[in-house]
Amino acid sequence: MKLFSSLADVLLPRYCKVCSRRLSTGEQHLCAPCRLSLPVLPYDSSIMNPVEQVLLAEPRLVRAASYFRYDKESGYSRILYHMKYYGHPAIGSDLAFQAALELKAKGFFDGIDLIVPVPLSKRKQRMRGYNQCDFIARGLSLATGIPINAEAVARKVSNRRQAGQGRYQRWTNAAGIFCVSDCAAVGGRHILLVDDVVTTGATLLSLMDTLTRAADVSISVFTLASAV
Repeated sequence: MKLFSSLADVLLPRYCKVCSRRLSTGEQHLCAPCRLSLPVLPYDSSIMNPVEQVLLAEPRLVRAASYFRYDKESGYSRILYHMKYYGHPAIGSDLAFQAALELKAKGFFDGIDLIVPVPLSKRKQRMRGYNQCDFIARGLSLATGIPINAEAVARKVSNRRQAGQGRYQRWTNAAGIFCVSDCAAVGGRHILLVDDVVTTGATLLSLMDTLTRAADVSISVFTLASAV
């Protein structure tokens, strides 16, 4: 197996998504130095973190966490670009799996019944070919055993791209864009919503509001990255 892997690396070289250095056999998505230097965010269940503060407008929020710090000037911002736009969503599963192992030991997943990835619009998913949040959810599920339901909620409209918009524009852009497709699947459950990155929290709060209006749920949130 190692021989085939080494041969594949020669014929089809792979490169780090952060620094573009050629990956060695055994390295996945990120080189060892970049993986070790990933700006991981601390999680402490006894202290309200910035992600939880952003989402406090939803009273049924139980807890929230993000794995690493997003800074558009940092090379680590390329992780999200590769995941969303360059056809490499598997990096989301890889990092989410690692994040879940660390958060699981801290009790983050205690009591959570179901993982629900934030949906894309049908048009955007057709164009992209996948929903990157589905891949993040798979990594979390693999590490925790918590099932995924990617059909429970849907995006009614394709809102404009959030990047580059101000806080007010993001809020108005995200209002009323979701619907619950299967109330029975989420009713009475503790739901973990999964997104790629949180900035103002507008998209997540819109989905949380839609869920709590439609069913008796409690909600926690995981995002791969955080800009707050």
